[in-house]
Amino acid sequence: MKLEEEKMKRNFKRKIGLIFLIFCLVLGLYACEKSNASDYSQELVSYEDVKKEFAQTVKELTWPEGYEVPKEIDQEKDDSQYEKGFGNTRASLYWEIAWEREWLNTYKSDSERAKKALEELEKAKSMPYMSAEKCDDATRDAFSKYLEQAKNGDPSGFEENIKLNAPE
Repeated sequence: MKLEEEKMKRNFKRKIGLIFLIFCLVLGLYACEKSNASDYSQELVSYEDVKKEFAQTVKELTWPEGYEVPKEIDQEKDDSQYEKGFGNTRASLYWEIAWEREWLNTYKSDSERAKKALEELEKAKSMPYMSAEKCDDATRDAFSKYLEQAKNGDPSGFEENIKLNAPE
């Protein structure tokens, strides 16, 4: 009787353990699915898709007065595949550099335009190209540092960023 009782307990524990394991697996799969819900996932797209994404982003962004906005992405057409969001990131980099140059060209002579440039650049922190999915912490921290320096009248951060990262 005691042997049979122990056997039943073991079977019961196994069933509970199996149910718990299945629950954990389902929960894990659900969490993985939710983590890819971003519009800019790891999905690969064609050059044509990137070109459209770039053009759409360029239309949606506000540009400095007199800046010649790029008409198309600066990547040569090939058979490569690109991560979804590449066109947005590329257009956003042009935008960032345009506003940094605007600030550099006006901070000593036109305080209103310089202020507008900093207001525009402040928006970068919430844009897709600066998100954790697309940009590492070090880059976001450096951008914040450069922006703070500019707010204090120091052009060195923007000058360095343009020298190192301008897509043109």
